[in-house]
Amino acid sequence: MSTAETAAPPGVKTSHPVGFWFIFFGELAERCSFYGMRGLLAMYLVHVFGKTKGEASEVVHLYMAGCYLTGLLGGFVADRLLGKYWTIVLFSVPYVIGQCLIGLSDLTLVYTALVILAFGSGVIKPNISTLMGMTYDQQRPGQELLRSRAFGYFYMAINVGSLLSYQIAPLLRDAFGEIDPATNTLANPKAGYLAGFLFPAVLMAVALVIFAVGKPFYAKEANPVTAEPDPTPAADKWRIVWRLFGLFGLVLFFWMVFDQKATTWIYFANDYLDVRFTTPFPINGKTDWRIPPESLASANPFLILCFVPLLNLLFARLAAKGYRVRPTDKMTAGFLLTAAACGIHAIAGSLATGADGSITKVGVIWQLAAYVSLTLAEVLISVTGLELAYSAAPKSMKSFITALWFVPIFVANLLSSQLAKTYPEVVKLGETPKVPAFELYGVKFFDLYQFPTAQAYFLFLTVLVLAVAAAFVVVARQFNRAMEK
Repeated sequence: MSTAETAAPPGVKTSHPVGFWFIFFGELAERCSFYGMRGLLAMYLVHVFGKTKGEASEVVHLYMAGCYLTGLLGGFVADRLLGKYWTIVLFSVPYVIGQCLIGLSDLTLVYTALVILAFGSGVIKPNISTLMGMTYDQQRPGQELLRSRAFGYFYMAINVGSLLSYQIAPLLRDAFGEIDPATNTLANPKAGYLAGFLFPAVLMAVALVIFAVGKPFYAKEANPVTAEPDPTPAADKWRIVWRLFGLFGLVLFFWMVFDQKATTWIYFANDYLDVRFTTPFPINGKTDWRIPPESLASANPFLILCFVPLLNLLFARLAAKGYRVRPTDKMTAGFLLTAAACGIHAIAGSLATGADGSITKVGVIWQLAAYVSLTLAEVLISVTGLELAYSAAPKSMKSFITALWFVPIFVANLLSSQLAKTYPEVVKLGETPKVPAFELYGVKFFDLYQFPTAQAYFLFLTVLVLAVAAAFVVVARQFNRAMEK
């Protein structure tokens, strides 16, 4: 632990700057758009285009990988050419177009839209948080704890948007697609998914307007082309990059588990959890209902809204007493909680599976418990890592270093695009699933092992993350020693 920060310099306000709120609400709407589309994508490919779960998982994870790879482009364009504000605004326009195309039930248009959306989302992502950090550095200098809280609230904005989209988009899909709660089938899937995808499209347009009008309140950016060079020696800059990348390289295993809530966690909820419920009185003439499996993911953003302020308060109290928990300590605890989330799924799958291989669905409380564990891990790893990337970066490389934080997420989703194929395609005993293969962009390399059950798949992830946690402890110790020199 380290000693707490000093008080704010005289004359410096201690409230959040006005620009923060434009960034907060713009990010809220943009993330609502992003997660609304992503939450529907896997089952959209299954229901409308007849993809297998493995094929749908591959598309979803390759799309997410593209979102995070293009973050490097966003960091370069902002740092060297356009600046943060104009990079965000200009790349938001095709982002809106892509959201409008994806629900048109044409596979070529879907793939085209995903490429457009990957560029839009990826280029924007590292620059939003960097611009926010710069705004605090300029308008609230010396207030590291205030900036740290802002990163926590920024993450809350992401999850308010996620919470709304995970609830509203599937409900629109079910309403317009005429879902049958007894069989979980859509009578009109194309109409349902079109309605579900229009919701994110409208929100992305709203996000662009909110962010754009806040320009007078953001940090003043020097022209990247004519700005004076950062005096930090190049060797020192890349030494910092190397230290951070040592940590970030292991964080990819957290993201490899976390982003599967858009694929294997949905499949698990659909196959192993009883999502039906009955109301004591008719609503629209119906008493039998179901929770869309995609909507269970809304537990994650809801819990973020609970945990972020509580953990901010906890760490602020510790700081006030002269101590602050090191970022690497928080991240280590996050890995252990990630392993626990996988273990909960393994236990639930075992309880649901009979000796003859039949499935007796268990309560949704099992996945909700897993979301509690995973969400705590997310706060301790993702929020912490994002701020660490910003604060440790040299002045001239802040967008680029922030983008580096997203590179492990790119690699994680690239791996998950193949790993998720090993999740069992069917759960009925005696059925023979299609043998999955390791393929990238249509090129087959080799066949993959098929896990016999979902519980075996999640048990494998549990053991893997525990091993990574042990490795992270060693790397974190070396990182802390290097940063203290």
